[in-house]
Amino acid sequence: MSGRAVDGVSGNQVRVVLPSVPVERASLAGLKEQMRSASRAVAQAEAARAWAAAEYSRRLGDRAAEKTLRKQSGQSTRGSRTEVRVANRLKDLPDTRKAFEEGEITFGHAKIIAKTSERVNIDEQALVAQAKKQPVDMFARTARRHEQQQSGDDGVSRLEAQKRMRRAWIGTDRDDGMTVLYARFDPITGARVKNALSTRSDLLWREEDPKHRPSTEQRLADALAQLLCEPRNTGKNGKGKSGATLFIMANYDTVSQQLRDAGLVDGTPIPVETVKDLACGAEIVPAFFDSRRQPLWVGSSRRLATRTQRMALFARDRGCVGCDADPEWCQAHHVIPWQADGPTDIDNLCLLCSRCHHQVHDNGWQIRQTPSGKHVMLPPTKNNRPPLPVTVPQRRRKLTTNLRR
Repeated sequence: MSGRAVDGVSGNQVRVVLPSVPVERASLAGLKEQMRSASRAVAQAEAARAWAAAEYSRRLGDRAAEKTLRKQSGQSTRGSRTEVRVANRLKDLPDTRKAFEEGEITFGHAKIIAKTSERVNIDEQALVAQAKKQPVDMFARTARRHEQQQSGDDGVSRLEAQKRMRRAWIGTDRDDGMTVLYARFDPITGARVKNALSTRSDLLWREEDPKHRPSTEQRLADALAQLLCEPRNTGKNGKGKSGATLFIMANYDTVSQQLRDAGLVDGTPIPVETVKDLACGAEIVPAFFDSRRQPLWVGSSRRLATRTQRMALFARDRGCVGCDADPEWCQAHHVIPWQADGPTDIDNLCLLCSRCHHQVHDNGWQIRQTPSGKHVMLPPTKNNRPPLPVTVPQRRRKLTTNLRR
């Protein structure tokens, strides 16, 4: 950072130093280093801007700082307001501030830590250590779990607050006349809505002409319209299932005979008492299964994964193995293709979102299994060589409560 004068006023100029090798001539390792160093430089520049905004706020107030930041940065009013608020909060979070200044975490990480600290007393050092190792979307789940653990009521008060913040809005886009829907739900209601949408979307996908498929967004819009506008299928007693199944996972402590660490399939924690309340009016389906009791291994007798297998995949993979996309929007992928006699067994299945599924089937990406049993997605081999052979463990391992690795 070097000094300069702006209209006669002393200021600072931030100098960003990046590798000088053109990307066309850089090796893969060099490209990775350029992405890393550029990301670190961006975080350091954002930190410098945030501290300037915080000092401006101290001198002239939040509103003046937000207005000035918006003008100088070109970001939205909401973004400027958020940045000023986070910057002010970081004054009391020295570990977060230091990691942000050094480019070890991004503004997104810092914002999550700052907002979490407003709701509960956090273990800042523990959160910063996790933030340095995890991308923002994964760290958001870590922070929610941390908040649950730090709260004195297992997250009951937070869930109640989220329920009070629910809202929905419907209006017309003035540009093209399209109807726009917007809604916010607490995590449990949101999980039900999401599952109902994904279930109906999956049914529509099976009915479509493979040569003329709509986009995923179009299919979701069709699914939502059907759920809202079409009558439900009812049984003889006039009652039908909406398809809004709620998947919940929890560990069972055999010593204390109590549930603990309850949460949704995407890792969002929920209070154990809430699980007990839900159990009173719902069919209980375990989240972890034993091969002797549920059909997790069905060989090549069927191509599509069973409902039980999908629930087990939700519990094991927690999302797309390629990009961590929400498990509700993922498909069960055969590591060894079903057409090549790959079995529809839990050992040979993993979750992939539509985009990553396309990468595997059409662009040569590979699914490999690490020694720990975790599936990972790897780019195509050099010189368009065929994918490396993938072997499925011959010894079928039971899925246990240790699936959450």
